Amino acid sequence: MRPRKPLLYGSAALACAICAAGAQADPVSGTLYFTTFNPDTIGGFTGNVWSDTFNFNGSTFTLGTPTGIADTAGADGLLFLPDGNLAISGQGDDHVSEVNTTTHAIGPVVAAGTGSYHMALNSVSAPTLLYNMWNGSGGGGSTAISALPIQAGSPSLNVAGTPYTVSCAAGHAGCSTDVRGVVLDPNNGKFYYGTAGDGLINGDFGTVVFNDTTHTATLTPLLSGGQAAHGVSFDPFTGDIITNSATEIDQRDPTTGAIISSVTFAGTQFDQAAEDGHGHLFVASNNGQLAFIDYDATGLIGAAGNFTSDPTLAANLDDIAPLSAAGATPTPEPGSLALLATSLLGFGLLGRRCNRV
Repeated sequence: MRPRKPLLYGSAALACAICAAGAQADPVSGTLYFTTFNPDTIGGFTGNVWSDTFNFNGSTFTLGTPTGIADTAGADGLLFLPDGNLAISGQGDDHVSEVNTTTHAIGPVVAAGTGSYHMALNSVSAPTLLYNMWNGSGGGGSTAISALPIQAGSPSLNVAGTPYTVSCAAGHAGCSTDVRGVVLDPNNGKFYYGTAGDGLINGDFGTVVFNDTTHTATLTPLLSGGQAAHGVSFDPFTGDIITNSATEIDQRDPTTGAIISSVTFAGTQFDQAAEDGHGHLFVASNNGQLAFIDYDATGLIGAAGNFTSDPTLAANLDDIAPLSAAGATPTPEPGSLALLATSLLGFGLLGRRCNRV
């Protein structure tokens, strides 16, 4: 058995209540926000920014019908800003769009400082910077990372991004600087990155140190080459880092980068993932599927007996917005609140030790 790491993100007591109550599959429902790399037409709407409902009843995972939100000039990575709006990266173009999910208004559209594919915030509670990644293809320049200031109030974005110089740490000369994804681990304050190309298992996985005064990013690979590390996300439920690419999803130890558990889905090309913090993982595939894993009872994404499903969400599915940690939906989903209430009924189980099996 490997004990779950202490959860400094959010409420540790409530997280442990959820963990302790997780001896069986926990029903969960809510809303996902996602992009399509080309405009899709669904329900009479043509666009590239969407939402959809999901429901897991413990034995079946279903999706609703996607609702169109906006049609931006390019759409790839997305996350929620402090003002509650979505930031939408511009693909190869040098901009990030802010989109209101209620009014569907687009704007402002801010120069990113480089081409824009994936994004990360520099803090969970009070982010001041939006890190933007070029992903090494398309137009918009060749700088791998830039940073956009986040303003108080709304809109969150109003100032153009600043390009960063990306280099390898001492002793790691020649490491790949084609950064595809970055995520903050709020437990240890470190940023993690991956460099795997689209649909490839050829990347590095490691830590990145940002200097926001000198505008530099220094990479230290923990594992070099052969890593399924295109998408990189943090899982508050286990305290581990999730990476994914091609058909593979890996759960990694933040200290060593070693793979703790792994799972594959045939016919997928995984891009970005989202964890809800309660033992449920969602991973978007560019082939259209949305992979879902319920691992609340085991703490291991590849454990035998986990419920898994990969229904089609949208033909040109690209990325999904985070459901927990930095960049997550700013208010809890009704399904999450219901899950929390259910967990609190098991208050007497709080004394149980939460273990992976």
